[in-house]
Amino acid sequence: MQSLYKISYLFLLLLIISSCTDELINKTPTDEASPETLLETEGGFRSALDGVYGVMKQDFLGYNFCILSVPEAINDDVIAGSPLGFTFENTHADIYPLNYDPTEFQLEGLWRICYEAINNANTIIKYGKNSPVKNKDRYIAEALAQRALLHYDLYRFFAPAYNLSKDALAIPYRFEEDALLAKKARNTNTEVIDWIIKDLEAAIEMADNEENSYRLSKTAMQALLARVCLETKQYGKAITNAKEALKDTRYGLDTDKAALTNQWRQDDSDEIIFRIRFDVKDKGSNAAVLAIPSFFSFPYYVADELINLYDQANDIRFDLFFQQDPMSSGSYYPEKHVGVRTADYAKYQPGSIDIKYIRVPELYLILAEANERNQEGIDHTEARNNLNTLRNARGLGNFPGTDGQLLDEIMNERRRELAFEGFRFTDLKRLGLGFTRPDGSGLTANHGRFALPIPKLEIDRSGIEQNEAYK
Repeated sequence: MQSLYKISYLFLLLLIISSCTDELINKTPTDEASPETLLETEGGFRSALDGVYGVMKQDFLGYNFCILSVPEAINDDVIAGSPLGFTFENTHADIYPLNYDPTEFQLEGLWRICYEAINNANTIIKYGKNSPVKNKDRYIAEALAQRALLHYDLYRFFAPAYNLSKDALAIPYRFEEDALLAKKARNTNTEVIDWIIKDLEAAIEMADNEENSYRLSKTAMQALLARVCLETKQYGKAITNAKEALKDTRYGLDTDKAALTNQWRQDDSDEIIFRIRFDVKDKGSNAAVLAIPSFFSFPYYVADELINLYDQANDIRFDLFFQQDPMSSGSYYPEKHVGVRTADYAKYQPGSIDIKYIRVPELYLILAEANERNQEGIDHTEARNNLNTLRNARGLGNFPGTDGQLLDEIMNERRRELAFEGFRFTDLKRLGLGFTRPDGSGLTANHGRFALPIPKLEIDRSGIEQNEAYK
């Protein structure tokens, strides 16, 4: 019966994928004309930039499912769920057991989509420089930020942690001079991080803040730079850029349950600084990224360790992020991404949600952690104030603990607020921590498998070196 159920659903999944619009799949910077001609107008720039986002979200293997489902399958926030549960992109079976290898189609797809999008961004950068458009710099800035973001995600998945080895091989960084299929060796962590930061700093200099949350605005660039600097222990830069991003009055914290519910169920919130937009016309189903209630499929339950971090009586997030399994297992499943904006449960269509890539709460957490870790001058007061700002917005009082307990609480709050958004995997990796699940599976601290395998198709094509854990 289970096999029949899965086969039937796979057939449905093929129908969903095949119905994706040609407009989305085929949209690239050069569809309508040569790059030089297309970028002679502001509309052409907009179309080209939209093409980058279009590639990023074009199927389950990019910024639709796998950008969240892959890292969430490699941590201790979720555990194996119902034996009848399944995922659209099969990460629960291929990635969660931690025996992934270079042939995994999810990793090949993520790698391929990122580099396709990078090529499109590079086309805009290359030909945009000679455009006659008066304010071309704002569009080139967005393309630079797209390139930085895509390389950053490739780094955090496929490279060893920067803090473990700055000289370790990371991923090839591709510039506007590089042809799409040109063979490039892997650059080091230092090179990749330096180029990401340089691209973002150059973009910030040229950008303005006329863009909304569906595009990479100057505020989004500053927030992303703060994230990268926190990850690489450049705490002063992290603080500076997080503070600059928070000056944008368009964005702020949701301070009651109704507003927070509106964010996660309807994709409507001033907390969202940058998102990958999904509409009904996109025919996606990423509201099923970790659970599929319309199919009574719960491939993951939530680990008790995470559940126990919440004040269930007062924390306005708890009932929104978690739901008890209706099959009476007594476990909770992750409900955070189960949006209803485009869902049609009567027709068994889970619907789509926006992938919320940068949110305001992360900035307060960056400020709290960076101030507490900054060896140039630890500031317990600033760390505590930023932590309490977020806690208060979530229905909790000020943290009552000592300064010596502050960093642990900041990391606990980070785990609570950013649960199921891909951060736990990155945090374990950047901090050199391991994890052990209740069933005994896990990865030890600094394990080689925190760097995912370079896809076999890429190695066969370009001959680049594989990560040590998969040789």
